[in-house]
Amino acid sequence: MRAPVPALVYRPTRSASATVLALLLLIVGGLGTWLTGYRLLTGSWPQRTVTTLNALGAVSFSSIAALITAGIAAVCGLLMLVAALWPGRPKHVAFLPDDIPGQTALHRSDLAILVKRHVEQLATIRSASATVRRSRVDVVVFSDADDLDAVREAASKKADEALEVFNPEGITRSRVRAKRVS
Repeated sequence: MRAPVPALVYRPTRSASATVLALLLLIVGGLGTWLTGYRLLTGSWPQRTVTTLNALGAVSFSSIAALITAGIAAVCGLLMLVAALWPGRPKHVAFLPDDIPGQTALHRSDLAILVKRHVEQLATIRSASATVRRSRVDVVVFSDADDLDAVREAASKKADEALEVFNPEGITRSRVRAKRVS
């Protein structure tokens, strides 16, 4: 019996929220370590720390500064929670499905390059650029032809043809815009 083939397309880690939390913990841990070392070496807390803690102890919960600080902390906490729970966009997309076990995956930027090269085969197009979004490929074609609508239609057919050939998972349509260059 063969082991199952792992999927090549996976959701990326929630690195933004983890990085912010790690930096916060590093700052708090470093400050705590410095204060503990100072206390062990001198036998007393730094005067600035004592002054700051006394000022924080005198602040009432009904003061505007305390409410603003609590609100900012709550918003930052909620943003970090949403960032941790929001699924990231996969960097790779499965394409060319077949009956053979396993998965063929391609980086999104490489898929954009393949679609761009497919569209650039038209004689009326000087250059093109492509970007892969969540469920579509955005293509911008640059042409010096007089009839940009005909260029856009031809480029749209080529982009759709490329999507039919590669059959990327989750990407079903293309959007083509034509721009004139002189």
